Amino acid sequence: MNYTFADLLNIFFRLSQDADKRKTQDDLARALTVGKRTVAGWFAGDYAPRSPDLVEGVARFLGLTAFQVDLLLYAIEPAWVRYGTPHAILEAAEIIRYREAEIAYAGQAIKTMPSVTQIEREWTLTVEDKFATNYRRWGVGTKSNNLCRIERTIRDERYVLTLENQYHEDVFMGGDSSCLAPKIYYLSVMAEMIQGSTEADGYALLFEEISDDCNAMFRVREKLRKISVVQTVDGFAEYNVYLKRVAAPSIHPKGGNKLAILAIHDDHWFYVNDALVGQHVIPRLSLARVDVGIIAGVQQQVICHFRDFRLYVPQAAKVYPMLTNLLETPL
Repeated sequence: MNYTFADLLNIFFRLSQDADKRKTQDDLARALTVGKRTVAGWFAGDYAPRSPDLVEGVARFLGLTAFQVDLLLYAIEPAWVRYGTPHAILEAAEIIRYREAEIAYAGQAIKTMPSVTQIEREWTLTVEDKFATNYRRWGVGTKSNNLCRIERTIRDERYVLTLENQYHEDVFMGGDSSCLAPKIYYLSVMAEMIQGSTEADGYALLFEEISDDCNAMFRVREKLRKISVVQTVDGFAEYNVYLKRVAAPSIHPKGGNKLAILAIHDDHWFYVNDALVGQHVIPRLSLARVDVGIIAGVQQQVICHFRDFRLYVPQAAKVYPMLTNLLETPL
């Protein structure tokens, strides 16, 4: 196993902290009616609880899931596992050691940004993929890892992603686009969830993408009519949350939705069906790509279709005053 009981206890204890009231080792000792030295010894790795019931008490205090409880039990004694998690999964499990960090918006609101209609009318369309063929070399075929399996095909002028989640948490994968992101761009795509039954299921526009382990995601939870924007740069061991489940009334729960991103260096604006749903300053990476993605909830199979993938850049001769002010130099 990758972790001792002490490793897991320290990780879960940190992740379970509330912003309002921090838990302490003394609180845990009182809740379990055991000595403070006993609990301190658990955290230090000097010894572990002597019964599965004590581990269950720890789990209740920290608010852990059944999978997390099985991890704690397995770390002490594999025979203690109570919630049916296969030993092979517990043996190979990797636990995220962080709490999501929400990043406050630090930019200044720009009221005179060009409208989506104006951008699409006046900017230069540099990429227009209707998925009639695969001349832009999207990822096709089957791709899998220890968490999920994705099937990617192009048919009927659709880029079709089918994702099977084999994990105990939400998973997502992208289309492996070869489209590089300019410093200033407007990106749009039509997305539709054909199959998906949970609130977690949905689709995304990926940006600042270097690999599966380094990207940002403009995620749509269609059933909730909410969006999120997150970014990871180190294989999902840590990621920043820029917009967290923001209400987006412009989302159509059934049928297609037009997703779009306007990026001007580090400033980003996010749209659903031409309605602005959020904005944030997000660090840019060199030679990053833009892409589409799909998300599946626990043990779900989700199918999404994508159409009309378009990328615009501003015309060099067309100078917008608010862009000049933002960039400090004319385009």
